[in-house]
Amino acid sequence: MKGYSWFVLAMVMIFAVTCGSYAADSTFGSEIMSPESLGLQYSLTVGAAFSVNGDVENSTSPMVGIAWYGPASEVFSENATFGLSGDWIGIKTDAGNDVSLVPVFFNYKVYGHFGPYRIFTNLGIGVLAATDDIPEMLIDKGANFGWTGGFGIDITNQLFGQFRFIAGSHTGQDGLSTLQIGYRF
Repeated sequence: MKGYSWFVLAMVMIFAVTCGSYAADSTFGSEIMSPESLGLQYSLTVGAAFSVNGDVENSTSPMVGIAWYGPASEVFSENATFGLSGDWIGIKTDAGNDVSLVPVFFNYKVYGHFGPYRIFTNLGIGVLAATDDIPEMLIDKGANFGWTGGFGIDITNQLFGQFRFIAGSHTGQDGLSTLQIGYRF
C-alpha cells in the first residue's frame, strides 16, 4: 500500500506542475479565470470515499463537503486560489460503530487548461477529526494530522467533478480515495 500512496501523491504533484502551463481557449475565455475570481467562492460537494486499506470491512463511505476559496496573490500564480474545506465522511468500523470523520484542510488550488476544459489541482494540509477510534485505519478519536491532494475538471463555472486522496500519518492504513461532484456559488 505504501507504493500506491506515493504513486498517487507523485501523480498529483506532476499534475500540479503541469497546470501552470496552458493554452488559451474559448470555452472559458481567452485567459484562465478561476471561478473564484468571478465571485463563485463557495462550493458544496457530494460523493464517495473509498478506503485504500483492505482490512476495512465497509470500504465505501458517503461524503459531503463545503469549501471557501479566494483568489491568491499573483506572487503565487494568477490562476491560483487559497481556501478552507471541510468534509464529512461516514465510516462504519469493523466493530459496527458509526464514526464521523471530518477532514478540515487549508488548501492551495491552481487552474489550467486541458484542451477545451478548465482543470485544477489541489493540495492541502490540516486535520482529520474523528468522533471515535477507527482502529483498522489507525485513526484515533479527536484531531489527527491530515493532508490531501487531488485534481478536477470544471464542467461549467458552477459545476465540477474532482478526485482527491485524503490521508494522515499512516497513508497505507488511513488513506481514502474520493470522487465528488460539486456546485459553486
